Amino acid sequence: MFCRHLLFAFLCGTPFLLQAAELKVLVLDGDAMPWAEVSNNQLSAGLYFDLGQALAAQMGRKAQFVLLPRKRLVHAIESGGADVLCNYLPVWLPGDFDWSTPFIPNAELLISDQKANKPASLDGFANVRIGTVLGYVYSDLDQALGTRFLRDDAPSMRHNLRKMTAGRVQHMVINQFELEYLQRQGQFKTPLHPFTVLRSFKGQCAVSRSGQVTVAEVNKAIVALQAQHVLKKLIERYQ
Repeated sequence: MFCRHLLFAFLCGTPFLLQAAELKVLVLDGDAMPWAEVSNNQLSAGLYFDLGQALAAQMGRKAQFVLLPRKRLVHAIESGGADVLCNYLPVWLPGDFDWSTPFIPNAELLISDQKANKPASLDGFANVRIGTVLGYVYSDLDQALGTRFLRDDAPSMRHNLRKMTAGRVQHMVINQFELEYLQRQGQFKTPLHPFTVLRSFKGQCAVSRSGQVTVAEVNKAIVALQAQHVLKKLIERYQ
């Protein structure tokens, strides 16, 4: 009897056991906490893990995390190899994909070691080495300093923080969310001058046009999670 029911369901085009569709959440493989914690090449914790799980559940899907290096992020979203990549801005990641509504509050900061002289204005940073991340776009500094913007690229913000701790760089750009998390955790103790806010922003999700979900569906999930205060609680967990 059981087999007949199973065969009937199959022939009718209705699966006997329904399995939730997946939401492929793309994550940069070099990210660390508070964004991501990776164990055995699998994302296991962090804001991206919690956010991916929440978005997927809201859409009736199961989150599948895809870890890739920076150079492969754009292709993965454009080709449909992943559905969403969150906490970016269009100016940082130009490509042929859609963008969700902004919803992750943050700010881009220019910080200076207290041991160094901090210029009084942004123009004073002209031809001064500033710790930056390879591949990142710093439109505010590009606009303010032009060819006088002297980048000191490193693979990640963490590398730049270690360089600052070691006295190898005296100024750097970092996002406020990550800086304050590391300071609270006691992982960055270098005394700093009052920071300069380059821009306040809200991170967005890049949404593939060849993926399994549309930007309208992602926006609907974001609005629902905001109304339920789920996103606020997730963000506060790391603040």
